[in-house]
Amino acid sequence: MDAKELLKMVTPDVVVEILAENGSKLYDVSIDRGSGQKCYWFQTICHGGDSHKLCYFSESRDFFCYTNCGRMTFYNFIMKIRGIKVEEFYKAIYYVAQKAGISLNAVNREGLDSNLRKEVRENIEEIDRVLEGRKQSKKDKYKIDTYYPESIVKYFDHNTFYEGWIDEGISIESMMKYEIGWYEPKKYIIIPHRNIDGKLVGIRRRSLNLEDEHRKYMPLILEGIVYDHPLGLNLYGLYQNKDAIKRYKRAIIVEAEKSVLLSDTYFGNKSCTVATCGFNISDWQIKTLLQLGIEDVYIAFDKDFDVTKREEYKKVSETWRDFNHYRERLKNLCERFTPYCNTYVILDKQNLLKIKDSPFDRGKEVFNELMAKRQRITIAN
Repeated sequence: MDAKELLKMVTPDVVVEILAENGSKLYDVSIDRGSGQKCYWFQTICHGGDSHKLCYFSESRDFFCYTNCGRMTFYNFIMKIRGIKVEEFYKAIYYVAQKAGISLNAVNREGLDSNLRKEVRENIEEIDRVLEGRKQSKKDKYKIDTYYPESIVKYFDHNTFYEGWIDEGISIESMMKYEIGWYEPKKYIIIPHRNIDGKLVGIRRRSLNLEDEHRKYMPLILEGIVYDHPLGLNLYGLYQNKDAIKRYKRAIIVEAEKSVLLSDTYFGNKSCTVATCGFNISDWQIKTLLQLGIEDVYIAFDKDFDVTKREEYKKVSETWRDFNHYRERLKNLCERFTPYCNTYVILDKQNLLKIKDSPFDRGKEVFNELMAKRQRITIAN
């Protein structure tokens, strides 16, 4: 039995077992609308992080990491997570055979397909080049220098607006300003991302499909092209709001694009809101905002926990652990700004928001009330 024959005997249950053994339990299962094959979703153990955007495709038997690594063949993924060198390719084969319940004697080590070895080697080398290029970009260039053609933005429908967002308070004017589009074949809201100079650096989509419930916001994939970008090297809304940020010398940092749109609806050209598109703030984002001359920064991340329920959370060890991790993480992100500017965190201590709400989600008056009761963060806190 060679490597290709062995791969045909790897069932989804075996994949789930392998991932669990290596630190990533199955998160969700969906159906790919394009190919019809099942998609098994896991945490991105291929490069670290806590997002669940690592997908295993049941028919092609490939993995795809939507945040960093891109496409990986099955064996190259196994080698990556197990730390197996290319010259020790047979170790990956033996590991998979063992998990699939195949006798090691049935695996022909010497007869491993040379073309498959070459494919694995090239795939690993390509991923390494991509990751190294991104490291160099952060270290040396500290900017995104890959841009997408403007024609792709015009490809989508800009006269259809999702009623759900309108009902939530986002104005059509704000959606037009941020070039929000609609892609009818996939039922996607299209969200272009531009850098501080207005160049198109990526496109994210908000899916309205039930099977994407846990992956609502992802990079757009269209005709085989992934319109992604390093989220830590940009801020959504920076291009539109940089003048207000410089004028008022302040910035409000949120997690999601939708909060930027709500802020624009509430405050128009006075909006100083930018989104990190995740629970993180990178060195690049801090440096860029400081270069714009901010004197005040407000961290307005989503409400993941109710801070008034500390005693209730203590009764469940996992919940108490997660709550403390959330609070500590939020505090650490705030403290990254404290040496340079006045730093505030916006917390809901009056139950004005629901769990998972952004401070912008319940209307302008609620946001202003939360803003008025912001908490100053200093190193001493």
